[in-house]
Amino acid sequence: MSEPIQLTMVVRQGCHLCEVAENDLARVIGRFSAEYPDSGFEVELVELDSKPEFEKYTDEIPVLLINGKQVAFWRIDEDRVFEQLRKLV
Repeated sequence: MSEPIQLTMVVRQGCHLCEVAENDLARVIGRFSAEYPDSGFEVELVELDSKPEFEKYTDEIPVLLINGKQVAFWRIDEDRVFEQLRKLV
């Protein structure tokens, strides 16, 4: 099996858009897991205020990175993110 896919969501506490994006990502992960059960992935929620190395995203949160590459910000387009994950399988 290949390396697990790393999903990183950069959020900020009290951010309404972040809560919505977390729910959207959960749906994408559910769909991806159902369609590709043998694909490994890791999900990390990063609190922007506790990780200064993510400060460059302060005006775009929530931000979703897949394997370190930014694929979404402000809102999660579920179909687009799913397609990005599918390409890595």
